[in-house]
Amino acid sequence: MFVKYLKFLFVLLTASLLAACGGGGGSAGTASSGSSGSTTKATLVVTLTDSSGAALATPHTLKAGLFYLAQAKALDSSGNPIANQVITFTTDSTLVTLAAPTALTDSTGVASVKMTPLSVAGAGSVGASMSYMASGSTTATAITGTAASYQVTPSAATGTPTLSLALTDSSGVALSTPRTFLTGSNYKAKVTVLDATSAPISNLVVNFTTDATLATISPTSALTDANGVATVQIVPLTLTGAGSVQASASVNGTSYSSSAVSYQVTSASVAASLSFVSATPTSIVVSNASTGTKLSTVVFKLANGQGVGVSGQSVNLSLNAQSISAGVAFVVNGTTSTGVQTLVTDQNGLVSINVASGTLPTPVLVTATAASNSSLTATSVGLAVTNGRPTQLRSSIASAPLSVEASPGGASIIQGVQATITVLLSDRMGNPIPAGTVVNLIASHGQISGACTVAIVNSASQCTAVWTSAAARPSNGWFTVLAYLDGEEDFVDANGNNQYDLGESFYDEGQAYLPKDAKASAYSAATDQPIAGGTIGTVACAVTNSTVIPYMIPNTCDNAWTSSIRVRLGVTMNWSSSYATLTSSNSSTSGITIQVADDLGNAMPSNSVLTGSMSCPSTVTTTPKVTLSRGKTPDSIYPVTVAVSFSDSPTSCTLSFTVTTPAGSVTTGTYKF
Repeated sequence: MFVKYLKFLFVLLTASLLAACGGGGGSAGTASSGSSGSTTKATLVVTLTDSSGAALATPHTLKAGLFYLAQAKALDSSGNPIANQVITFTTDSTLVTLAAPTALTDSTGVASVKMTPLSVAGAGSVGASMSYMASGSTTATAITGTAASYQVTPSAATGTPTLSLALTDSSGVALSTPRTFLTGSNYKAKVTVLDATSAPISNLVVNFTTDATLATISPTSALTDANGVATVQIVPLTLTGAGSVQASASVNGTSYSSSAVSYQVTSASVAASLSFVSATPTSIVVSNASTGTKLSTVVFKLANGQGVGVSGQSVNLSLNAQSISAGVAFVVNGTTSTGVQTLVTDQNGLVSINVASGTLPTPVLVTATAASNSSLTATSVGLAVTNGRPTQLRSSIASAPLSVEASPGGASIIQGVQATITVLLSDRMGNPIPAGTVVNLIASHGQISGACTVAIVNSASQCTAVWTSAAARPSNGWFTVLAYLDGEEDFVDANGNNQYDLGESFYDEGQAYLPKDAKASAYSAATDQPIAGGTIGTVACAVTNSTVIPYMIPNTCDNAWTSSIRVRLGVTMNWSSSYATLTSSNSSTSGITIQVADDLGNAMPSNSVLTGSMSCPSTVTTTPKVTLSRGKTPDSIYPVTVAVSFSDSPTSCTLSFTVTTPAGSVTTGTYKF
């Protein structure tokens, strides 16, 4: 009996459990299945985001003119995303428009639809639901997510928005006015839309229009980005002419337009400009010069409205009258001519022509004119013909320093001390000679760079070389560095044709030489070094206009003008000792004169520092202040005299006068009063 009772209780308990598992209703997010006898829960969460997917802050505010996303995320009972689930969205259609009523969840369980607020203020909500069938179930259950509320505001700002339109090239660079479209190229129209507070309006549809016979716009409309910018492509057609582009958009139900931006469509083969490109080189020498470049290549470019060269077009080239009168001419296929030359542009729109110098220095102007359009013209800039040949009276040489600290004293040498030699050369008109001209250099003592090459430095033709102290030392301290090169004899151009004509005065020059004794006043055949080259005669060299030609061997002139002589430029330098020889004179209570020289009686090294100080016994109440007439030795080969003055009487005092060389050697002389 008791056992039967226990069995009855067990059956009753089992039936109660089965009834509990299969019966009853669920709240939102709960699905029930009577056939399986099990219960599975699912959830659906609704959120609102901006167009980029960023969640909106609470309270959710939707601005008319923009778009947003309504998103619903479906999760199963284990919290895993439910993919490929159909989600149905609902909202108030008087406030918001949904791009689609349904959407599928992705792999993360999220379904999204675009939501565009209308220009009506009000509050509403977005709901989402799904019919969900759990794994193992045979029936589906409706799941409804909690709705997300929102507030629609017609516009962030009242007032009139602005649409600013610009035309650019394909890379986005704004076209300059007048704006030109070249057939075969692509361009862009870019509009920026700002509200009344100058804030960008994004996600706004902008429509673009233009003359369909001149250009096509693709696409014809575009959405503004976060900066309020919408861009479309413009492709000009084959028809040329003028047109314009305009942009329009509807903001809060009102249509607004930009100002029309005009453009001109031009064929790629139509020339729009002619420009001077280059003249290489910009300076050429006269035709009768023995050295230097006498030909320059002048280049012009014919281009269309976009600056692209136009090929196969004829261009007329002409010389100005002044150039022609100076003998300048074109050289075409080996033939010289001063007449107009017609050339055809190459694939880059270029024409080039060679210009040859004449006998006279002159600025050269070459004018180019398009044969098809005489209004397109250009003139060369910066080209000139110069004389080109160096002359004796227009050239010079210098050393820095002139007195070189190359000996500690006596006959010894400080080896490796250097000085910079600068040679500056001009032609007879005072113009620079051609760059690349080679100048030879020799030295009576020490070592010198054998040659230097002329360059144009700060618009001057010059070259530099380095002299270095080395054996042998000059016995009297002075030595010579000589530069020489081919040139022409100076002459007085009486008729102005820049050529020597018989009977005109000239400066006759004989053979150059390097003196071994820089202090000698005359040429010594026994010791001095003749320089070969140039025209050498056997007659006396006359002094013309009281101008003495230096470094010239007597009786080597020919009394005939020549364009082949040695221009010779010498600089006398001093091989200076490190320790000074001080010689005083004119000593008095007001001052003293001191001569500063080296051991050979020449200058101390250039820029040696001079100082003076006075020391007195304690019985002297006021120590005189010492003032020197100079603080450094000058850049000279001669000894210097320094005036030393005193502010008070130096009686019983001692003057210390000190010379300090650039190398740091010190010589001090004391003078008692």
